Amino acid sequence: MRAFLRLLLFKEYQYRDTVLSGIKRWYEKQLILEQVSRTGKNLDIVIGPKKSYIFRAGNAKINIGDDVKIYSPIEITASTHIFPDCVVEIGDRTHIGPYSAIRAAKGVTIGRDCLLASYVKLFDYNGHPIRPGSYDNMETLRNRSRTPPEEVANIRVGDNVWIGENSIIQRGVTIGQGSVVSANSVVIKDVPENTVVFGSPARAILWLDKNGRAEK
Repeated sequence: MRAFLRLLLFKEYQYRDTVLSGIKRWYEKQLILEQVSRTGKNLDIVIGPKKSYIFRAGNAKINIGDDVKIYSPIEITASTHIFPDCVVEIGDRTHIGPYSAIRAAKGVTIGRDCLLASYVKLFDYNGHPIRPGSYDNMETLRNRSRTPPEEVANIRVGDNVWIGENSIIQRGVTIGQGSVVSANSVVIKDVPENTVVFGSPARAILWLDKNGRAEK
């Protein structure tokens, strides 16, 4: 009898956990959809331990393609305090790992069939001016000034790109299709197509043919 009761309690726990997970999944998806400008079909949200942060200001846009998979928590912001028509584009069938962040003040484009591992960062601006300023010119102090437009530049990630865990993609970078950014890399300049880069700053270490094999 006790074994039967334990089984019932276990089944009840499983049922409640399934229902609560479904509600959390639905709620997380609604939070994302509320801030997204356009969403393709079959958006899949895998619920993590914390809430995602999705924010779109003014006329900014966050567009998500078909069959995209997002592992939460994730941060996506499209601000308008520097450029009023900021756009974040995520292409079809792209997967983005948990704790990743996309911060755009002008534009971040991620192509189709891309894989972004966890803790990947794509920032098209620094958040504060590079120039430190001085107390003789209060407006140039970093904590009192916004990033100037000349310090903002689009990020473009081509189709079928793989970005490894803990990598950072800096402003103005274009990553060519078919390329790989190895884990823990900081990319500060363009990556050609079908190229593997690694390091901080990232540099080319391998070149791939059209079938993904290392070229000799």
